[in-house]
Amino acid sequence: MTMNQQPQNPLIGQHINTILQAILNRILSVLHQAGFEDIRPAHLSIFRNLVPHGLHVSELANRAGITKASVTYLIDYLQERGYVERVPDANDGRAALVQFSERGWSAYHVAWTAVQHLQEEWAQLVGQNEMDHFIATLTYLANHVSETEQEEPSVEQGPRLRGRRHTGL
Repeated sequence: MTMNQQPQNPLIGQHINTILQAILNRILSVLHQAGFEDIRPAHLSIFRNLVPHGLHVSELANRAGITKASVTYLIDYLQERGYVERVPDANDGRAALVQFSERGWSAYHVAWTAVQHLQEEWAQLVGQNEMDHFIATLTYLANHVSETEQEEPSVEQGPRLRGRRHTGL
């Protein structure tokens, strides 16, 4: 195989990326239809990784796999438009947590519903049993990867892409 040729059987990452892009495109389309037209593709990395109790900027950057500077830029944009808010961290008076505002939760629920509908469409396409097995397999693999990362020191693994768990969008 030469450098310009693609392998005959693409690896799982290519398929997962295709599925992820379809999900993100659907979310963005539905958000815009629902009146959240100021949300751009880059903002979905914040929506996908922000957890209900809020996160520090550094934690959010790690989960999203982007720099703190990029996360700060995205958070500033979203805060100006009322999607997120910075609140004092009760455990650390010097730090702030980023969390969804009421408007942010509204957008999140619209996005979550969009993903749920897409899953239902795909279940109709492949059958509910097949879809249930697919989701169970993905869940198992995601949990395994998370457990493995916690057990093994990252130094032995070499450099890693940042970001792992997210809220499901």
